[in-house]
Amino acid sequence: MLLISIYLLLVISITFFQWKNVNGSIFKSNQKVPWWISGLSLYMLFLSVDQGQLISGIISEHGMQGMWMVWAGNLGVFVVPLVFAPLWHKLNLATDNQFILFRFPGKAGVWLHRFRALYVGGLVVTLAVSFHLIGFARVIQVFYGISPVQSTCIGGGIMLLFAIKNVLDIKLKLDVLHTVLFIISFFVIFFFVGKVFIFEKDWMKFLVEHPSKRSLFPTDSSAWFSLFIYLGVQWWSCYLFDGGGAETSRFTAVKTPKDAIKAGLTPILISFLLGFFMVIHVVALLGYSEHSMPGELAYVSSLFNLLPSYSKDIVFLGFFAMFITTAESLLNWGASFLVIDAWNGWINPNKKRKEHHSFSIFMMLALSVLSVLVALNVSNLLELIKITFSISAGVAPVFILRWIWFRINAWSQLSAMLSSGVFTLIYPYLHENSPLRQLPMEESRILVVTLLTTVTWITVTLISTNQTKTVEEKLLPIIGSRKQIIYLVSIALLLGITLTYCTYIIWHIILS
Repeated sequence: MLLISIYLLLVISITFFQWKNVNGSIFKSNQKVPWWISGLSLYMLFLSVDQGQLISGIISEHGMQGMWMVWAGNLGVFVVPLVFAPLWHKLNLATDNQFILFRFPGKAGVWLHRFRALYVGGLVVTLAVSFHLIGFARVIQVFYGISPVQSTCIGGGIMLLFAIKNVLDIKLKLDVLHTVLFIISFFVIFFFVGKVFIFEKDWMKFLVEHPSKRSLFPTDSSAWFSLFIYLGVQWWSCYLFDGGGAETSRFTAVKTPKDAIKAGLTPILISFLLGFFMVIHVVALLGYSEHSMPGELAYVSSLFNLLPSYSKDIVFLGFFAMFITTAESLLNWGASFLVIDAWNGWINPNKKRKEHHSFSIFMMLALSVLSVLVALNVSNLLELIKITFSISAGVAPVFILRWIWFRINAWSQLSAMLSSGVFTLIYPYLHENSPLRQLPMEESRILVVTLLTTVTWITVTLISTNQTKTVEEKLLPIIGSRKQIIYLVSIALLLGITLTYCTYIIWHIILS
């Protein structure tokens, strides 16, 4: 408890001394920070407390071949840092949702701006925060030996307390502290897992006992279909957005566009280096866990049973650092949509700054409560992340193409967002009667929803009003030229393919 007390004292001290300088926006940095601070904040944003649990669940259920669902994301991972990070820095918007008003002229752009503020700020952020809350609640459950409901409520209560001081300028500095805590705790975990399983026992025991799960490639047609979806569809259809999200505020917080690129590349480098150690220690723990427990919960239970008592506090703090950093980022992002775009920009544009701050904190508290309610009704992280992928299936290409295809308008993006959500909800009822009924439902849903959503938004684009000339005049001064964007995207994709291939080669050597 001594370490936890010291941590709380540091958080309170940093918050106290920084709070007097909070005169501007809660959601946007009022002081430019070095690129490495922004980069570490981005890393902690992308790093999830559920990462070990999710990987444990994937490998226990699907084996190493299931990791392609994660590794496929590397294909497009360089696009945002190299292409879009400097563009967001140039725009310097209060929220990335305001890009809609800049990009899409007319009433259609206004209504899309309002809809996305409510849809993303309310629904999407709630689902995302609940995902991380479930992961941390399991840590609390095992650490203190309490029930899932109690641990979820405790995690939600802590999140509510941190929401009160969730100002971006303060958060960026605390993210550095949380990064240090995570890295120390991760090496503590790997040291003790390595000491027991990697050097004294066979760390691949789980894969030896289940030979079919050792292969990096599928052994049946159903699994091959899943691999095709991961590598051929999911990474660009569901994952490859243009950096418009919680990360946008990190790109605008630095001094120059080049700093934005450096910040964007930081989490890629750290994730690549630590990713191998992450999977190795998960596989080691799976070999010595209670198989009666779900793979996700077994990870947390095995880990804390293994650790000596004197190391548990620092590991608990590492898990908490991952959770609270991501949760605060998402809450800050969601509340910015609801306050700046929906409330101040639409419903009540004359709100005073003091009331703006109070209302901002209130909205973060409200989102926290909603996330707790969702977390209490969802038990499987893999299930939740697949639903999230499906909801965004077919939407991501619109966010990329809107920078270079000026024919795309507000109706294009709105139809993509709506149709993707509708098709995601109705597909489970159609799967049993579809030609894909013999294949995995979640992966089939991503494919079908992507195809239907793409047909929908392209059709809407072609039959709606052409505003190309107006858009071109506004956007070209920002992007320079479409050829330059296409060139940079091509370079980024080549780097992504290289990174993915390197990951495969290294794992092929390790498993051989």
